[in-house]
Amino acid sequence: MEKESFMQWFSSEIPETLFPQIAAQVLFQCENCGECCRGEGYALVDEADLQEIARTLAISPSEARARFTDPDPEKNPGCRILKSIGPDRSCCLLDVQAKRCIIYSHRPRICRTFPMLNADAECDEIICFYSDCLGTAKFVKMLQEKRCDPQVQKDIDGLTRNAERIEALQILLFVWLRRMMGKKEEAEQICRITGISFPQEESTFKRECLAYFLMTITTDGLVEYQYEGK
Repeated sequence: MEKESFMQWFSSEIPETLFPQIAAQVLFQCENCGECCRGEGYALVDEADLQEIARTLAISPSEARARFTDPDPEKNPGCRILKSIGPDRSCCLLDVQAKRCIIYSHRPRICRTFPMLNADAECDEIICFYSDCLGTAKFVKMLQEKRCDPQVQKDIDGLTRNAERIEALQILLFVWLRRMMGKKEEAEQICRITGISFPQEESTFKRECLAYFLMTITTDGLVEYQYEGK
């Protein structure tokens, strides 16, 4: 009954559009170009993020809140924004010389899911391919090279014909996201309830993510993509 209840919730509450976004984020490799850490946008952080920042830097949550955040101008409940500094409006946690976050391995959740997971529910695009992100540029190049690869096509065909495997992969993608968001206990509970676990080889999971992404997202328009970063 526990598994049945979970699957009913999963199929009714989790939108199909989320899964290709997660698959893309699994495949995405940050190139530390620093573009997402500069500019007019800002990163929302909540209390859990502040607790993690404080723990990582060995300071109190109140000090982390005062040193690194400002009030959220849009007044999202329970949220603040990371401070921007300097003429480039760089994130206060960016090491400008190294082009890397000083708490990269423990960075806020919104940063961990950028750029493939679209947080804007009103956006018409399932995935936004940012022209100034070097990681995105390399991701697009990989997709263009792999989509006609015979082995990738074989993986897509195999996945297309196996509805149970697609369902299992979607659960794995959701579990991966929960882990990424710091919800490890919840992720483990889902694995226990469903009886589904990650393949021992990470490469196997990524192969299926690539096949699933190319199976669900049209990539013809990527020929128009041009990298405009520095």
